[in-house]
Formats: sequence, C-alpha cells, structure tokens
Amino acid sequence: MSHWGRDGIDMWLEGCAGLGQARTFSTPEAQYERQPYYNSAIGVAFTAAARVDNREEALSMLTRQEDGKTPATITDSDLLYCAYLKWGTECVKHIYGDWAFAAWHPQERKLVMARDHFGNTALYYYVDSNIFAFASERRALLALDLAPLEMDELYLAQVLTSWTVYHGERTIYKTLHRLPPSHLLTVTPEKIITRQYWRMEDTPLLNFPKRQDYIEPFREAFDEAVRVRLRTFSPRSAGEDAAPGKEVAATLSGGLDSSSVTVTAAQLLRADGGRLSAFTSVPLFETEKFVGKNFGDELPFAQATAQFAGNVDLYPISAPMLSPIQAIRHVLKCHNEPAHAAGNFYWLYDLECTASIQGARVMLTGQFGNAGVSWPGDVFSQPLAFQLQQKGWRNWTKERLKQLVPFELLKNWRRLRFPGNWERSSAIHPDFAHRLNLLELRLNDLSEPPRMSLEKRWQILKPGLSFTGALHAQMGAVHGLEIRDPTGDTRLLTFCLSVPDHIFMDPETGMDRWLIREAMKGRLPDEVRLNRKRGRQAGDLVPRLRVCAAEVENALLELESGPAAEYVDVAYMREIWQMVQSQDSPQAFQKSITILTRGIMAGLWVNEFYNVS
Repeated sequence: MSHWGRDGIDMWLEGCAGLGQARTFSTPEAQYERQPYYNSAIGVAFTAAARVDNREEALSMLTRQEDGKTPATITDSDLLYCAYLKWGTECVKHIYGDWAFAAWHPQERKLVMARDHFGNTALYYYVDSNIFAFASERRALLALDLAPLEMDELYLAQVLTSWTVYHGERTIYKTLHRLPPSHLLTVTPEKIITRQYWRMEDTPLLNFPKRQDYIEPFREAFDEAVRVRLRTFSPRSAGEDAAPGKEVAATLSGGLDSSSVTVTAAQLLRADGGRLSAFTSVPLFETEKFVGKNFGDELPFAQATAQFAGNVDLYPISAPMLSPIQAIRHVLKCHNEPAHAAGNFYWLYDLECTASIQGARVMLTGQFGNAGVSWPGDVFSQPLAFQLQQKGWRNWTKERLKQLVPFELLKNWRRLRFPGNWERSSAIHPDFAHRLNLLELRLNDLSEPPRMSLEKRWQILKPGLSFTGALHAQMGAVHGLEIRDPTGDTRLLTFCLSVPDHIFMDPETGMDRWLIREAMKGRLPDEVRLNRKRGRQAGDLVPRLRVCAAEVENALLELESGPAAEYVDVAYMREIWQMVQSQDSPQAFQKSITILTRGIMAGLWVNEFYNVS
C-alpha cells in the first residue's frame, strides 16, 4: 500500500487482539500524522483515512485537543478520533467529507468501522470463524493469502453486460467484502452487524414559492462544496495550508459539471492570487465519423471556459504514448477488478500521470454531477401539454404504460422483446450466461430498468451501486493524487435531492439542467452553459485501437488460450475487431467500448485471477 503515501506509518501491536501491552513503532515520515491513536485510559485504538469538509463546525463542537495541539495543527484524522471519543458511532452523523475509520475496543473485544456518506473512499474486509481483517485496498488483503480465492461469477457477468445493479458489500472476490458508503459495521466474537446510517431516499422535498428561489441556496451549497476541497497540506507541517492553487488541479471537459467545478475553484483561488491547473482530454484523430450527433473534441469548450475564468491554466492531454490496451493492463494492476469504462482508461491514466508530474496533489472532478447538480429533470414532472409536445402521443402512451403496469406484466413484455441472441450486445460467452440463467435473473430485477425519474437517479447515485469513486481514488493514489469530487458532497447532494423534479426543467423554453445553468450565469460562457449537445469521451478510440493492432491481437490470443475463453466470447470479439478495423461509424465506436475493450479487460482479469489462485 506504499502508493497511498506516507501519511501515518505506524504500527500498534497487542498480541492476538487481546489486552496485552501496547507498543508503537514510528518512522520519521509518520510525524506528519501519527496513527494509530491509542487511548489506554479509555481503551480505544483508532485509525482513519480522512478529509473532513466541515472542519470549522467540527472544531467548534469538539472541545478536546490532544497533545496540546492548536486548531491549525489538528489533522482531519485527529478530528475524527475526537469525534468518535465524544459521540461514539453517532459521530458519523456529525462529520462530512471523504473518510473511513476503524476503532478497536480491547476490553469489549469489539471492532467498529465506518465509511463516509458518499465519498471517494474504500474499505474492504475478510471474515471467517477465526479471523477478521480489513484494509483500504484489496491488494493488502489479497497479500495475506487468508483463504482460496473464489470468483463471484454473477458480478463478472453484470460488469460484462452493463447490468447496473446494487453491489452492496459484494466484490468480484467472494471472500472479500466492501463496506458500502453510509454504512457502519460492528464486529464482536459473536456476530457482525452492518447498518446504514444515511439514506438519500429519505431526503424531504423543499418547496419554495418561486423557481428562482432555488438558485441562491444551490449556488451557496455548490461554492462551499468546492471551497472545502481546495485545502491542501504541506507534508512538513500538517496544519499549514500550501500556497493557493499550487497543488490543486481539475479535470475539465466540455460539460456542465467539470466546467462549473473548475470556474468556481478558480474564482475562489483568485481572491488569494492563485491559479488553477485544468487538464482536458483531446483526441489524436478526428472523431466526427464515430460520435454521431455528439461531439468528440471537447477542447474548444474547455478553452472557452478557461479563458472566461481568466486564472485557469489549461493543459490538453492526448495520451500519444499510451495505448488503450496498455492502459487497461495498468488499471487492472491498481484496481484488481474489471470496470465498465475500459475504453476511457488511456486518457484518464495519462491525465492523472501528467497532473502528478506537474506537482498536483489534489484533483477536482465532477464525476457524480449528472444525477445531482446537473440532473436534467423528468418530462413527466411537467404539465401534460409539455409532456405531449416533447414525447408525442405514441411515445407518451408507451412510457406511461411502462410506469403503471404491474411488474410481472412488464417482465413478460421485456422477455418477449429480448432477441434470441441477446448476449451479442456484450462480450459475454453465451454458455456462461446460460449457465448462470442470467437473462431470467435480470428480468427479475425490480430496478432494471428504472421506470420513474427518481429510480433513475438512485440507479446512478445510490451508495454501493457504483464503484466509480473507489476506482478513481485508487488510480489517483498510484499517481500521488487525492481525488475530490465537489458534486458528490453530501450536503450539496442533499440539497439537490430536495429540489422538486420539475424545477430542473423549464417548461417555457424546454431547457433541461435548468438549475445549474441558471446558477452559473456570469461564471460560464453561454456557449458552454447553454450547450445541449453531449460530448463523447474517448471519441477517437477506434483509430487508437487500429494503431495498436498488434496489442489487440496479442490480448485476444491471451484470452483465447486462457481460462477467459469460458467467460468471454473471443470469436465474437474478433468479429467486432474486424468491424473496428474496417468501419468508420458510430456503431463501430460503440461496440469498441461495450464489447471489445470491456471484454478484453474482463478477460485479462479472469486469466490473472486463475494464474494467481
């Protein structure tokens, strides 16, 4: 776990988790933030990985100061430790940010672990009748070799077929579990109890008299979410802020979310004379033939945003030396689990690598914005006349029936709609899919597909549903970056979820994502703020794959000759590879993402899994 940095390198030994003598070993680097904490009087050992966003509020609530530290030198882990001593497990309701902690009570033989509401953190564990082990990365647990590895085949199938499902505690390793966000876990010799302490579904609606009344509260919450993520530390002085903007960077696409984060961060840094570095993925090859009605080069929009902000230094990232196949192999090494966005790995990996080389330690993103701050709104939340105008009678009737019919009827209708060769929408091997009875399992999923607007938001945002945050956090750690996402701020997200759905769409103009567009007036240029075309990431993936044809062929040979051949349909992937090599079309681009690169990623992981296990 050395790539996670040198914050808090300590060891605390106490026999077999009993009541023996505590000893602490420190390295010089550990002086930045000494962990774990051990209070012999109270009988609690505590360790954390934390960034606390409501520091000022937490400091005002916590009067205890350890070792004579002043508020300026209290680290975020200090705060979390003090919060746990004061409130116990209820501390999770008082601390916001990206954090995870574990507390061991030797006398009670009780372990307590928790994760933040919605952050870019990770906490994994292994349990059997004799052992409970946990870590913030799977590799640490895998290295312990505690039990034979067993694959969760359904998990692999769900990734291959883009089946968005609530994974909860599941990982692709049956023997390893993840603690989902907003969950708290308690372990005793007798039992393990897991409970969810926060549910976004319980957010009450906020009804203001006028549409315009939502803009200022949104802007205030958004500004605060960005502001608290600009804080950086020098490793030589844990409480001392670094020069403004020196260590902070941002990803900048042509969309609303990252653009809004970037200009807001730049505005906040400008007050102290700071500048912001922004990194934008740009294509090496032309994209028009592959992206259809969307746009594949986001640089013009990023340039307009940077120029409008004034104190943004823009760095285009084209990843000329990193092929899509090389990037997939790199990411699998650091993440140890196949993911959906294999086609994007080359620019993500190169962007983070470049930012790190230039001295960035913090990377701001807008990953969770689509279902939160820039939620487009639901047509069916608008007046009936507007619904019919947007949908037409035929589509309106069809969609309303889907929302209203009983689930069993909808399931039978979907079964009739599925083609006989439905597996060919992915790289999954038909025999593997049939062995799992995958189609029937998916048809029985009550949330697949979502029928109502709110269900669509939960499908994107629900903690435990998406593992994007953990993936980005682990990739960032490899490059010495802490990934921070203001659009995933719990307080901002709570406000956005409290806004009635009809507010996000303007029935007079038909404009979607209305709230963030209005809030960013004067911050974003109108060509970005009012743009309704969608960008396509990795728009030049097809020609990039052609350039590295030998690598693609080698990867397919590896899958064909290894255990992966039982899980992915290599023959069909070769058909898609022929299409990718010969056709300049949106279809070739889409299949290069959903079938070829995703299948290669999953297959390489399977081969490695069997080689290791």
